[in-house]
Amino acid sequence: MALSVWNNNKILKKWINKNQKDFFDNNFNFNMMDLYSDPLLEIISTKLKVDKKYIYLGAGSSQFIPAIIGLKCWNKIYLATPEFGLYTRSVRKLNTNYEEIFSKTCDKFIKIFLKKETNKNDLLVLSSPRWFSGEKFTDSQIKLLINNFKGSILIDEAYISFSENSNGLIELALKNDRLMILRSFSKKYFLSGFRVGYLVTKKEINGFRDTIVPPHSITTYSSRLCIKLLNDKKLLKVFDNTIEYIKSNRDNLYSYLKSNDNFYVFKSEANFITLIVKTKKYYEYCKKKLSNLSGIQFFQDEKFLYIKIWIANINFSNEIIRRLNDK
Repeated sequence: MALSVWNNNKILKKWINKNQKDFFDNNFNFNMMDLYSDPLLEIISTKLKVDKKYIYLGAGSSQFIPAIIGLKCWNKIYLATPEFGLYTRSVRKLNTNYEEIFSKTCDKFIKIFLKKETNKNDLLVLSSPRWFSGEKFTDSQIKLLINNFKGSILIDEAYISFSENSNGLIELALKNDRLMILRSFSKKYFLSGFRVGYLVTKKEINGFRDTIVPPHSITTYSSRLCIKLLNDKKLLKVFDNTIEYIKSNRDNLYSYLKSNDNFYVFKSEANFITLIVKTKKYYEYCKKKLSNLSGIQFFQDEKFLYIKIWIANINFSNEIIRRLNDK
């Protein structure tokens, strides 16, 4: 059977149904007096080879995003856009002093941002690979930001498993207490509905573990599911193989799409490809040809038109190519 996200969904559902009894019981007195005794924290710490005191667990990225942005310690927040909507909404609602920095490419963002006057109480928020394009900031670009920006940096690595360096920036975060790395179980393990995420940082945030992101943010059901999943080598191998398949399929589709003069195509390191469509006429043509395919999103930003194609199996990619070639 061909590897794909759809196939993994089926495998995961079957696995969950088989192990359901291990995730659910009637223990309504669940309590941890010692926050560091959390078994999920223990296994994530072991897998990452990171001390537990630098790892914070939360109910997915959606809990961490407003929690961090809403901290009163920030003087000013800088947000790289276009970005995942929860970041934009959180910045606009929770912080009165912010600046959204629009940039299509990582390189352009660096050039714009390094001209800013900043201080140690500022926060820079960005994703790498970017939610918008799948483009990843290079290690040298990140180090340039760290060396020239005086404040703290939150980097969302939701798509890092699909990058050529799936280790991401955790090692760098352990050497610099101004860096915060956000991860979730939603992309690699298809567990978005179970709301599990974690933050890795040496930055000291007063009360963050026991008040801002409470110790019982994650349900016992989701916690037990993730623990069992991380201990299941056979299932983990399925996910690893699928990621390699998606990366290969993504790069092959990219090679085809970049030859189309109607698009600007980003070199993605995520599980999708973003196309900026050069004309409204061709954008409408693409909508007519592709809109009934699951896994394709159309965006009309005030500055440009773009399409996100979520990578599935080779048959899906071939269908996209066939439809775009069918005049």
